[in-house]
Amino acid sequence: MGFDPTTSKFVQAPNAVYLLSDKTTQEKVDVLCTRLGFSAEHVWEVFKKCPNLLMVSENKILNFIETFLGLGFTRDEVMVMVKCFPQCITHSTMVVKEKVEFVVKQMNWPVKAVSLFPRVVGYSMDKRIVPWCNIIKALMSKGLVGTGNYHLLWVVSSFVPMRYF
Repeated sequence: MGFDPTTSKFVQAPNAVYLLSDKTTQEKVDVLCTRLGFSAEHVWEVFKKCPNLLMVSENKILNFIETFLGLGFTRDEVMVMVKCFPQCITHSTMVVKEKVEFVVKQMNWPVKAVSLFPRVVGYSMDKRIVPWCNIIKALMSKGLVGTGNYHLLWVVSSFVPMRYF
């Protein structure tokens, strides 16, 4: 399968690969290929990053894709998100929807801001997203941060807002 034995993913891979039949595995590959336009090679790259993704049902994958398309993401943006952060498929679609809607509606940011930093769907609303959004809003209102600096929210550690603000 091509999993790197020097990474922790190698430990997860046997469970994910050997518990599924070849037919089931191929169905998951087909879903990502047909719905998102991945090539088979790209799908296996995604599975190598997150072997547990093989354990996710086809319905959950389809629900994830439909949720993100419904939130205003393009098919290409969803594809990039899955390539960069495949774990986003494993998160609850209701929670993901809440996080994306908060960033888009409360912060008036484009969905592109989330697609560029897909790890945000894994962050805690209370511990990271809301505090940092409040800080960035305050900085923007004082003209200290430009409106396109979305990356500030996602790259800084979660403990900083609670400690300093």
